[in-house]
Amino acid sequence: MNTPNYSLLLQSLWTPPTTPIPENSPSNHHPPEPTEITEFLGEEILYQQTIPATEPNLKTIPKDLPKQLIRAIHSLGITQLYSHQIKALQAIRKSKSFILTSPTASGKTLSTYPGIIEGCITQQHRALAFYGLRALALDQFHKISQLLSTIPPKYRPVLAMMTGDVKSAEREQILASEPHILGVTPELIHFQLKQVWKSPNWANFYQQLRYILIDEAHTLSGSYGANMAWLIRRIKLAVDKYGGDSKKLQFIFLSATCGNPKQLALKISGLNPTKLNPKPLIWIRKSGAASPPRQIIITQPSYNLTADTARIIQFLLNQNKSGIAFCNSRRSVREVTEMLKSNQVTAFYSGITAERRAEVVNQLQSGIIKWIIATEALEAGIDLPELECCVLRGWPGSKMAYQQRSGRAGRSQPGLTVLLPNALNPIDCYVAEHPEMLVSGNAEEVFFNDEYPIFAAKHLMCAAAETGIPTNKIKHYFGAAAFDVAKLLLAQGHLHKGKNGLWAKGYPHKDVNFRGGLSQTTIKLVDAISGEELEEISEDIAHREVHPQAIYKRQNAKGKMLTYQCISLDLNSKRAILKQITDSSIFTVATTVSQTSSLTVLTDPINLPLLFSSDGMEEKKQQEQEQKIKGKISHSAPLAEVEECQVEVTHELRNKLTAEK
Repeated sequence: MNTPNYSLLLQSLWTPPTTPIPENSPSNHHPPEPTEITEFLGEEILYQQTIPATEPNLKTIPKDLPKQLIRAIHSLGITQLYSHQIKALQAIRKSKSFILTSPTASGKTLSTYPGIIEGCITQQHRALAFYGLRALALDQFHKISQLLSTIPPKYRPVLAMMTGDVKSAEREQILASEPHILGVTPELIHFQLKQVWKSPNWANFYQQLRYILIDEAHTLSGSYGANMAWLIRRIKLAVDKYGGDSKKLQFIFLSATCGNPKQLALKISGLNPTKLNPKPLIWIRKSGAASPPRQIIITQPSYNLTADTARIIQFLLNQNKSGIAFCNSRRSVREVTEMLKSNQVTAFYSGITAERRAEVVNQLQSGIIKWIIATEALEAGIDLPELECCVLRGWPGSKMAYQQRSGRAGRSQPGLTVLLPNALNPIDCYVAEHPEMLVSGNAEEVFFNDEYPIFAAKHLMCAAAETGIPTNKIKHYFGAAAFDVAKLLLAQGHLHKGKNGLWAKGYPHKDVNFRGGLSQTTIKLVDAISGEELEEISEDIAHREVHPQAIYKRQNAKGKMLTYQCISLDLNSKRAILKQITDSSIFTVATTVSQTSSLTVLTDPINLPLLFSSDGMEEKKQQEQEQKIKGKISHSAPLAEVEECQVEVTHELRNKLTAEK
């Protein structure tokens, strides 16, 4: 029995039949092909709304800015600034910290850098600009370079970018040029702070540091946000150590809409309201930028998400529309790209080489490529040539991510966003049933726990190894919670006490996994024949996708999807060797096996008689019990139902409790 050609069967299901219709058939006269997306989707549309355009609110560029800077802005063809850009400029000139939450494509670069450049020209201030992605840092480098290029060399601030792929010797050369504006990734500064004590160039930079800019602040959640907050505290310590004044630092946050932008910025910066300064940070929320109309469509939940996504993209491609489609996994990106089989469509995800990224942007600008199929790697930051449409294969997981992805298209001309919910995902179905949530209400709040003792311990160790920590300044720089952690580290012999405060040996920075996750190690994928580096992926992804004998697919520069088989994965050399094969129909799925084992028992648990009466517990007795175990008890069950609980305590505290009993 012959095996059916399932690929051909699938293609036939959504490709118009080519069988000729008899001339005498009443169906011989074909209806015209649909030209509008609403006509094409028809009854598949579950929700549709058009957001109207908004007019710009333009303001005059202040005449008291340096003349060289005004000419530079004019050279970009800009004679007026948006109202939110003027507010940001005024805040910088008044030495105010702020967070700006204007929409995508609202001119955030011109909101922040005119004020920073003025401070660099007139006061020789320095600026440290944090970008979460190397590609984003390079993208901003080109924008700022363009703004600075027309300023005469005598007045022009020095701009430099420094990311993890810049070698140590090159970093010193960059710093020797005395940059006024230094663009970095957080990880680079985290590791580089250890080198400041032996680098006069770094010391001079921190001495003159005035502005700290943090882009894409809404991404600072969880471990990433907590580590960033602690990194800022270490920077403040370094600034004061090398002759600067951390109290004069200005913080500039750029963010997409989130539910708690001001609280987020205050937490990261460590700025606290006081009687003398009740508003240490302001929130600039209203955008003065123009925005074109945008059509939003939600389809009926799909049981065949990849095919339906490809079908919609193919229709828009046939209408000569450009766009970007977001998928929630690398595998989905490859599947949609492969199904379209078009050299006008390219895949984009973390791991592709920097050369390939630049090539994709250039091909978009020249019109060679019309559509990008991407993961969240293109959700933020990097400026793309004008795109008209955005298709979302499944709900991205949050309203914040939806707004970021949708904002990648329709920036200066009418835009279209199509969301295809996954019928097999309950959250997608909920969004389909409540479409109003896309255009109303606030985005999610961003949370992290910077007081978690593990974060405190690791960063205290780093700070002690970098600059040393004045004993009487622990609370000042790191907060009250850090004091107890520092005492414990001192008692355990990890921190040491000297004349000038606490210090530490070694290189504790490697213990900080800055963004969380399973691994910070990357694996290079290498062609077995040519030796060419194909892509780069994290170690945890490598175990799933390039284990020995695994099938791996990638798109080449000509848009063709190629199939490889992994010959070997060497974690020591951090290389996976792949060999191209001709059979494109096969694939592999990794089997995940998890094993949990106990490494170390930290304490021997004992039972404490925390008894409650049937009517509840008296408040005074509750406070006494909480004080005995030096912490707070969180009761998730009704108090009357709790008879006894088990608490893990140290031997020292156990002996104390026994003695008191």
